[in-house]
Amino acid sequence: MMHSVVSRTQRSEDATTPLRSGPLNPNGGVKTLAKLLDQQRWLMPLLLWLLTLMLWLPGLGNLPLRDWDEGRVATVARSSTNLLPMKWQQPYLNKPPGLHAPMGQLIRAHGEQDALVRLLPALLSTLAVPLIVLIRRDLNGPDRHRRALLAGVVLMTLLPMARHGRLAMLDGTLVSCSLLLWWSWIRGRQHPLAALSAGIAGSGVLLLKPPALLGLGLIALVVGGRNSWPRWRGWIGLSLGLLPGLSWHLWHWSVRGDDALLMWGGQGLARITSSVGDGHGWWTPWVEVLEGGWPWLLLLPIGLHWAWRQRHNSAGRWELGLLLGSAALVLPLRTQLPWYSHLLWPPLALLCAEGLAQLLDSGAPRWVGRCWQVLGLGLSLAGLGTLVIREPQLPSLSLLLAGFGLLAGGQAIRHPQPQRRRRGLAILVIAWGLALLALWHSRLWLWELNESWDPRPVAAQVRTLPADASVWLKGPTRPSLGWYAGRNLLQYRKSEPPKGPYWLVSNKPMPGCLPSQDPARGEWQLWKCQ
Repeated sequence: MMHSVVSRTQRSEDATTPLRSGPLNPNGGVKTLAKLLDQQRWLMPLLLWLLTLMLWLPGLGNLPLRDWDEGRVATVARSSTNLLPMKWQQPYLNKPPGLHAPMGQLIRAHGEQDALVRLLPALLSTLAVPLIVLIRRDLNGPDRHRRALLAGVVLMTLLPMARHGRLAMLDGTLVSCSLLLWWSWIRGRQHPLAALSAGIAGSGVLLLKPPALLGLGLIALVVGGRNSWPRWRGWIGLSLGLLPGLSWHLWHWSVRGDDALLMWGGQGLARITSSVGDGHGWWTPWVEVLEGGWPWLLLLPIGLHWAWRQRHNSAGRWELGLLLGSAALVLPLRTQLPWYSHLLWPPLALLCAEGLAQLLDSGAPRWVGRCWQVLGLGLSLAGLGTLVIREPQLPSLSLLLAGFGLLAGGQAIRHPQPQRRRRGLAILVIAWGLALLALWHSRLWLWELNESWDPRPVAAQVRTLPADASVWLKGPTRPSLGWYAGRNLLQYRKSEPPKGPYWLVSNKPMPGCLPSQDPARGEWQLWKCQ
């Protein structure tokens, strides 16, 4: 009898109860959460993707398309009615139609609203967040679930990642395809279907920016090493996945001949050796990272130190390799544009997440929290200053929310208790996310629009002209003007003036031209010229 009582008592003490294993018990809660996430493989990536949709998609249509590259991408999407990319009535030899074609179908079916034009690229860009979670989790190592979650949170809240991902451009989708390629390659040796998805991701890259596949594939081969190469069934799956992209390029070459090679040479690999178009200087990627990596950039040295110590393990090797490989693809380009650095953010997010995990575990280095507080104080003062001057176009609420998050989160992240540090991180992430949402509803989230004049009023006048009217533009090329006007505006040259009656878009009166409306001095107008 005594034995049975002791046995029942022992079983009742060993039994799992809500108090023992629930969130109130730190050890039990963490173990239960880790077990749940391990059993429900797709739960954490799915939840984080839904959060990303809620954070990145609001306010897509509250500002017009910018010239580069939204105006051009939208124009090509509308002009291309089949798988041969067109710009107006001319062959478009810059990029394949991987994103333009489905965008064009969406535009023709549902209209040309700015939000609709940006919707598909934005949706595809958000996939980068769950994909980086899957990558970090499959790199294994201790505490992989939490570190994967932190990597996703960091990537989701990076301003350049969210801002460029919202635009009607190819770069956000390219990053998602790159991450799918690397994640599938990591899993390809054990899972033949993963090799197929790696090939599909490669086809995606081939239909976006073909030369990039050479570098992205080389990164996977070198960083993964010989042991990561798929088995013979995997190679078959990889080849099948690459078939759509390769087939399109062969078909394109058969239709357009040697002109099709411009996608690989003149508009592709030539950007490494020469400046193509209106490129910026070599410093552009460095400036983009230093300006846009906050508040997580302070954690990069800690993450680099961790990855170097773990360089013989898969997590450290891949994180260092992805950063060095992506930098090798971006930094040597002679043609530099701000969005080319978009490929750097996922490797940086992985490394910053390692630093963040160390900060949560040990509370060190404490200077990170102090720097966050100083930055938060500066943003708070800037937000208060914008309220004082009462300038409605400035993002006062966004500055105040970000400042509060950094002040409160930076204070709590220095606390000796781990639970308080985790609470501080939650405050920082929530406030920073709300600051991003507030920024999307301001006039400054697409600040490049302030560099030039709004094309929509003039475009509305151009749309009223007959279809056979000759319309010219005197000034810099404006792809967004052509998009909103619905026609190609020819470039006016004083040395070769047009013959016969024509219409001219200019901000200065021209001899023999009359304004279509009452002109305002210095404003861009539509003029009728003889």
